[in-house]
Amino acid sequence: MAGTRAAPRSRDATSLKIRDQAHYERLIMKKQLHRRDLPEVPRFHRDLLKHPLKEQFLEAERLHLQSHKDMNSWNEVNVNALTGRPQILDCMWVYTYKYDKHGRLDKCKARLVVRGDQESRNGQDTYAATLAGRSFRTLMAMAARFDLELIQFDAVNAFVNAKLEDDVFMRMPPGHRKHGTVLKLNKALYGLRKSPLLWHRELTSTLIKMGFKPVPHEPCCLTLDGIVVFFYVDDIVFAYRKNHDVRAQALEAQLRSKYRLTGGNALQWFIGIEILRDREKGLIWLSQASYIDKITRLIKHRGRDHSPMASEELTPFEGIASHADINRYQVRTGSILYAAVITRPDVAFVASKLAKFNSNPGLAHERAADRALSYLARTRGLALRLGGGDDFEVASDASFADDSTDRKSSQAFAMKLFDGLIGWRAGKQDTVTTSTTEAELLALSQAAKESLYVSRLIKELDVVLDRGCISIQCDNRQTIRLVTAEVATLQTKLRHIDVHNHWLRQEVANNTLGVTYTPTAEIMADGLTKALQGSMFRTFVERMGLEDITDRLAARELPETTDSMLQEQIYEAWEEQEV
Repeated sequence: MAGTRAAPRSRDATSLKIRDQAHYERLIMKKQLHRRDLPEVPRFHRDLLKHPLKEQFLEAERLHLQSHKDMNSWNEVNVNALTGRPQILDCMWVYTYKYDKHGRLDKCKARLVVRGDQESRNGQDTYAATLAGRSFRTLMAMAARFDLELIQFDAVNAFVNAKLEDDVFMRMPPGHRKHGTVLKLNKALYGLRKSPLLWHRELTSTLIKMGFKPVPHEPCCLTLDGIVVFFYVDDIVFAYRKNHDVRAQALEAQLRSKYRLTGGNALQWFIGIEILRDREKGLIWLSQASYIDKITRLIKHRGRDHSPMASEELTPFEGIASHADINRYQVRTGSILYAAVITRPDVAFVASKLAKFNSNPGLAHERAADRALSYLARTRGLALRLGGGDDFEVASDASFADDSTDRKSSQAFAMKLFDGLIGWRAGKQDTVTTSTTEAELLALSQAAKESLYVSRLIKELDVVLDRGCISIQCDNRQTIRLVTAEVATLQTKLRHIDVHNHWLRQEVANNTLGVTYTPTAEIMADGLTKALQGSMFRTFVERMGLEDITDRLAARELPETTDSMLQEQIYEAWEEQEV
């Protein structure tokens, strides 16, 4: 029947035909429990009482507490001995499953998390840099082009390697409490606001002592004699040429002497992104198929459209959306946006448009989100291909006054390194422009700034490009004349536009930038400023370097949940704990 879907499969234990606890344990021992057949993980410690895997999770709690004891993470103190009435934070358990490469249950895991959301804000710096998406794609493009080894490690209980600078007190863990006793923390536990920053400082300091030098334009990347190390929280990757293998192994041994590391194999997963390689062809694919599989549960009504967005403009909702509707809509747009900024530029424009209505979505916006999610589900096999070329290409584009509510223009840029897309952005200009030329000028300025930043990053990674001057594609001849003419010809009373014009002219005159004309039908950023349809959209997808690798994905190994991937689960648990 059209428009209907089969009811989702129940995930409770009874639907799995599991007879009893002993039956579960036999299946675990034989590694016959697949991820699709498992019950949901417990949300709280109290949920263990009736959970089929209660004993496995309790054992995981015991092992986790023992690891904290071994690392001297805290001291037990009598609550009556505390002076000055310090704040005592709650804590909670976060449970996860670990799978083997075939998706079968390997073991149950438990992690103790501090309720950092209860911490009083004291104005201290808590920001910790994380590896930028464009930096990661740049590194992957380099790995494809120069056939670099990519070896990954996970730092076990990473945050606990960092010492706390202040006195922090926490209640005993649920299920393990002692009357009148609290814990004085010595180490940076997960959940504390400052823990990511302290771990970043700890790891960076260690790498610098080993001889690595920081990359100025990427705080999560360091280099040493042709060896690059980059990290995202606890995920650490070494990238190097094969002839540096002995040196890299020596550095690995140094790092293992300082921290407990797992892994040491070829990079396959990084923050939920799957990395696939064809070393003979010099290609790398970045896939979020696993992530897309997870967010398809957000689809209300599946569509079969061949593009993520209709050509008709979305307009504001005249009614008032409920708080629940707003929350659900924001979860959906946020899920689309994450794919759009990591590996799926084909949904970048629709993600930008949907986000405009986050504060008051209507039915039309819900349907548009459904269409985008359905498109992602049907094209889950599309992956971002990197490698295969030698150039650094940049393109800018704008769609003049395309927002009928305020007449602001859409703008975008796209950049490729070694024929792989490493950077893009689709968004709305901050100001109203009065002509197509002005809109294109602002878009060109944004593209120029981004390309200069990335070119400096590339240089800091010891990569020398053939061209000394960055060439940017533009489809507006008048805009090109404005920035390349010997005499400034732009006549405007809008100072901010005049500033962009003079800055671009300065960079062109210094031979830092060059601007070349490319017809609209050929410019690679075209689909980032408008909702293309049919063959034009398919051409745009190809230009972005998106390739269907469904066959390659069929044999993939599933990712283990790492510390960095737990953050979203922790935040969700905090919210539920409050309720």
